[in-house]
Amino acid sequence: MTPAYRWPPRHAPGFPPDCPDAGDVLARFAAAGDRTATLVVVTSGLRARVEDSGDHEAGLDRVRRSLAAVGRAAGDGWQPGYYGKDLVLVRAATDGPDEPPPAPLAAGDGGVRHGWAWGHVPLPGDADERRTALLRACYAVAMAARLRRDRPELPQRRAADALARVPELLSARATAALLAGVLVRPLDGHPAQPGAADGEDPRLPGVASADGLPALAAAPPARGLYAVTDVHDIEWGTRSRAGDGALLTRGNARELLPLAEAWHAARTPVDELVRRAYPSRARREALLAGHLRALSDGVAGAGRLFATLGDGLSGVVSDAEALRTAVAAANRWSEGQMHSGAGAAPLDGPDLDAARRRAHFSLHVTKTLKGTEHGQRVLHVYGQPLGPDAAEAAVAFLADLDAAGPGAPGAHHLAHALRWRNDWRRHLSPSRFACLERVLPATGRTLPAG
Repeated sequence: MTPAYRWPPRHAPGFPPDCPDAGDVLARFAAAGDRTATLVVVTSGLRARVEDSGDHEAGLDRVRRSLAAVGRAAGDGWQPGYYGKDLVLVRAATDGPDEPPPAPLAAGDGGVRHGWAWGHVPLPGDADERRTALLRACYAVAMAARLRRDRPELPQRRAADALARVPELLSARATAALLAGVLVRPLDGHPAQPGAADGEDPRLPGVASADGLPALAAAPPARGLYAVTDVHDIEWGTRSRAGDGALLTRGNARELLPLAEAWHAARTPVDELVRRAYPSRARREALLAGHLRALSDGVAGAGRLFATLGDGLSGVVSDAEALRTAVAAANRWSEGQMHSGAGAAPLDGPDLDAARRRAHFSLHVTKTLKGTEHGQRVLHVYGQPLGPDAAEAAVAFLADLDAAGPGAPGAHHLAHALRWRNDWRRHLSPSRFACLERVLPATGRTLPAG
């Protein structure tokens, strides 16, 4: 069986070449025997970079290059590890219990907004227990880093001190969303849990690493479809739009909402909160890994999908039906828990970037149809018009977001739609143009990233 962690460390997928995987780095540190660690997590504001760059993958690339610059600047005393859109720095504790580490942890590239937090972590027991302690601490410190990213006025204190202020700063719903933040690396190396093989994402055994995508981009196939997938409403789940409002999938923030409400009501100590929340997050991350593996397996023989987007995949498939079948199978596998949609665009010559941008628009179309019964909620292929009923549902979704205002959940979908206004006109019948114009006027309007 492939080990869950390795040394020398594997590369963190999607990051610049000198960025090791955080899980491998932390496991190695735990095995070294130090009894106290200073742990820092640096996170980043991704959505604004997505809007600046025009698409998700380009925005994520900017964020990761900036994090790599932060890691290089931290100094020789730190062991950096990378995952998703976070940087983890660890070293044997040499500071006082309340002394923040003296490192240039906020210096990045490209105007990316970062937040960082730190903590001193006791490491008792054997190597497995120390690794688990580090992973759980990463969860808490990453939450504090997100909080400080969004509220830079908070003083630079230990992660636990920052999190203790959450009940006075956030609503219970916003607290649940914070608790649902991505783990640094949830796989715990249990013997019954297979690790990732060569060429697979260390966090997602069985799913191809994003590092395989550049080779595809360098020599794209002459025919086929560029495809991109995404889990819809991974935090709060998807409700039916058939009239009954039934909850079709249960999001990870919704699962943690009772714990967030209890935290607000009783001011649960932070350590106890993390102890209770971490297993839930680990289960959801394991579910996500299985869902994405089902998607990846579903296109075997008809293309390949790579783990590029956190909760989504991208790559090339030979035909739309193979992709539709794979998405439907993965959605059945995680029925009631999470569903994905997929966007695809025909490859037209060597310009893979153009196909990728079009596929992201088509993925956006599936998001406007989530919760409906329309077939294009599962897969939309760029260039295929929406039928009258699907078009009405899509425009109604955007109109509802417009009416809800910029601070409402999901407002970023409207920002995407405004950027893709011309693509919407291409895929809607002229009878829908007037309604689209009210929501997405040609001039005179800009929207926040959400």
